[in-house]
Amino acid sequence: MPVRLRGAFRDATTLSTASAYVGPSSRYANPFTVGARSPLGPPMDAAESVDLFTATLRGPVGRHYAARFARALRGLDLMCTCPLDAPCHADVLLRLANEPGNGTAPRTTDLLKGPR
Repeated sequence: MPVRLRGAFRDATTLSTASAYVGPSSRYANPFTVGARSPLGPPMDAAESVDLFTATLRGPVGRHYAARFARALRGLDLMCTCPLDAPCHADVLLRLANEPGNGTAPRTTDLLKGPR
């Protein structure tokens, strides 16, 4: 089963092709960054950042991206710069990409529930 790894883009490129970098500056990056001002005012923590990323993937446009991300990342370990003991959007992407089933489009309403 694929896992989340911690590292930078250069770390992912030195590993095998069985991993993908999903951190900052990647096409899979979370646009909601920790410490940035949240829609509710105060700076976001990691959990709020991941929650907003998840909510975005539930929307009408986000569902399209969720399905594309799932197809591209299926079976890969995902690497991000987040600490492994903190919430990370890579956990959301792992669930989307590796859902059990027949390999068709992900059921985003079932998979986008937050960290397990």
